[in-house]
Amino acid sequence: MSTVVTSQITAIGPSAVMPNDPLIILFDQTATPALKNVAVIQQFAQPKLMPKLVLAEGDQIAFDDQHYTVAYVGNVANQNLQTIGHITLLFSPVPASDRLGNGVYLTATTKPTIHVGSQIAYYTKH
Repeated sequence: MSTVVTSQITAIGPSAVMPNDPLIILFDQTATPALKNVAVIQQFAQPKLMPKLVLAEGDQIAFDDQHYTVAYVGNVANQNLQTIGHITLLFSPVPASDRLGNGVYLTATTKPTIHVGSQIAYYTKH
C-alpha cells in the first residue's frame, strides 16, 4: 500500500533558495521568523497525516509536476518532518560520511522550480 501526503508552499524566505546551494530547507508554519528567512514554509493539507509520514529510500517527492526519488533519509529527518514539517532536501549525491541527520538526499541534482502555491506531494510505499 502506498500513501500520499500533500502540502502547499505558503512562503519562501528571501535566503531560502540560493542558486549555488544544492538544498531546500522545509518547515511548517510554526517556524520562527529567523527560520522563515532561510526556509520554504509548507502547510500540510491534512495535518493529522503528518505523524504517519515516514520517508524511505525509493520513495518519491514531487514539487508540482517535478518528481524526485529519495536516495537516503537522515536519522532524525522523519521525526522532524512529522512534528514540525522540517527536512532539508539535498539535491546532491549521498556522501560516504557526514550525512545530514535531518537531510533527505534526492537522486536528481537539479533543484525544482518552486513558488508560493506550489504543491509538494510525498509518495511513500507503506
